[in-house]
Amino acid sequence: MNSLLIGELSPEQPSFEPTKNKELTDEFRELRATVERMGLMKANHVFFLLYLLHILLLDGAAWLTLWVFGTSFLPFLLCAVLLSAVQAQAGWLQHDFGHLSVFSTSKWNHLL
Repeated sequence: MNSLLIGELSPEQPSFEPTKNKELTDEFRELRATVERMGLMKANHVFFLLYLLHILLLDGAAWLTLWVFGTSFLPFLLCAVLLSAVQAQAGWLQHDFGHLSVFSTSKWNHLL
């Protein structure tokens, strides 16, 4: 798999890019260290909880619309719009879990 390695994954690994600019690499390492010190790489669990709750709220609103107003054209259309938004938002939430970016352990990200 070394042939698929592009760049450096850690400072002790050799560079596979002979034209790499050392100053640029050092600047990016400094930038990453600054971003990590600021805590910008940590997930905000409240954000993801509210994200999940708004998905569940929109899903409930869609089904409640059908239950209260029946299956005529306008309630059906409103329900379709709400459920489309729910599916899109759920897809993006699943995308974040798939990148293992919500929880610090991959077990919890895979579980959810």
